Amino acid sequence: MATRHRNVMIRMLISLGIFAYIAYLSRRWLPPADFYVIIAFFGVFLAWSVVETAIYQPPETAAIEDEDRQSYLFLQLSSFAVLIYAIIDFTEWQLTRISDGEPAIIIAGFVVYALYALIRYRAIVTLGKYYNLRVAIYEEHSLITHGIYSSIRHPFYLTALLSVISISLIFSSWGGLLLSLALSIPAIIYRINIEEDFMLRHFGSEYQEYMARTKKLLPGIW
Repeated sequence: MATRHRNVMIRMLISLGIFAYIAYLSRRWLPPADFYVIIAFFGVFLAWSVVETAIYQPPETAAIEDEDRQSYLFLQLSSFAVLIYAIIDFTEWQLTRISDGEPAIIIAGFVVYALYALIRYRAIVTLGKYYNLRVAIYEEHSLITHGIYSSIRHPFYLTALLSVISISLIFSSWGGLLLSLALSIPAIIYRINIEEDFMLRHFGSEYQEYMARTKKLLPGIW
């Protein structure tokens, strides 16, 4: 089993154990509607983890340079902070829960999550063997400019934004949305700046031309 597959499987097993424990506790003290929202979220999260593991292609050559600068960790921590706050706000605090807008807001959250999964799927499949969670380049690395990359340069960071937005909506938390603005957006911008500097150094004018005809995250906008 490839290292990434093994790591994902370990992460899924740990997540499944945590989710099962949370489900056991929440079933005892949460209203049925809230319990089913949590179970539905955990279900789609695990389903997507299985899909992402299945479509992953291991690299054919070794990475020759890595300049992540802890940006992936920054992204992960910001997303985790939004998730933890939104769940606690939904189940216990209810300080910023948008109860009056439910269930429409919750449904909208699942729609955004589906969009997140679709864009991420297309990005992973398009990158293929070059897919890496870190800012890295492989031997004989080619610049990918087709598929979803023909219109935006950073679909993965778009999905990072959609992920925290969907979580905030699923758990009906405007506080989670504020955290997304305060934590996730700066983390995404930081990551984009690191990656674009890195790509310019390696691909030079080819990447400059690519930047001239594409947007960073939103087609035709930015």
